[in-house]
Amino acid sequence: MKINTLSPKPFLSVSALLLMSFSAHGLMIAPTDLNTLALGARIVGPVGPTVDSSFMNAAGDGLGDMRGSVACPAGFTVCAPPANPAGTLYTYVYEIAPGVDAFANDLPFPQPPLVNPAFDQVTGFQLDLAPGSNGVAGFDFAQASNALGNGADFQIGLLDDVLTWTVSGGDSDWNSGEIITFFWQTTQPPSGPGKVYGLSNASHAGSAVGPSPMRLPVTVPGSGLLLGMLLPLLAWMRRHEIRSLSNHRA
Repeated sequence: MKINTLSPKPFLSVSALLLMSFSAHGLMIAPTDLNTLALGARIVGPVGPTVDSSFMNAAGDGLGDMRGSVACPAGFTVCAPPANPAGTLYTYVYEIAPGVDAFANDLPFPQPPLVNPAFDQVTGFQLDLAPGSNGVAGFDFAQASNALGNGADFQIGLLDDVLTWTVSGGDSDWNSGEIITFFWQTTQPPSGPGKVYGLSNASHAGSAVGPSPMRLPVTVPGSGLLLGMLLPLLAWMRRHEIRSLSNHRA
């Protein structure tokens, strides 16, 4: 007589898929007006309180400039992460100037020649590493309105520590020379400069160096709870399979 037993292998595969699904998480963030924030002192790094650099495409042409800084909460007269209390909230602020040399770049960051024709009709600004976010981000509403016109807005999304601001409103384009300031907040202080910023339109994209936040340990949300539920079940299934095989041989 053939005894049908349930092998744990397919179940393990299904369990792995369930665990993987917990790692794919996204968050849409309601924009906050930068002008409503009260910020404290900024971090002073090797090049000063701001980091000035350019967005460069694959050909080495400039698509515009970025000025980045990181501030402590209001009330801090000095912002020095090693001396700050655990859980201090940091606000990363970026002035984005597409299509122009708006800032004299800090050394050793290059000042590339601007792409020709000028970089216009910008669709989005992106940070490829945004760990520890508290879910608060936004931009300067007045600047956005001046650039984009009536109904100016950016859709802000956070997915797997990638933070994006995408033009989603207004009756005009975001064009060359129109500076808009963006921000987000996190408990992670900067670890140094990183090439983790991007600017794009429908046909071009470039990256820039700016303050790069410290990485968090890699974890899978909910995986500990799920494993705690699955492991006893898998152990029982394994014992059941061994017992069934023993009875069959007998």
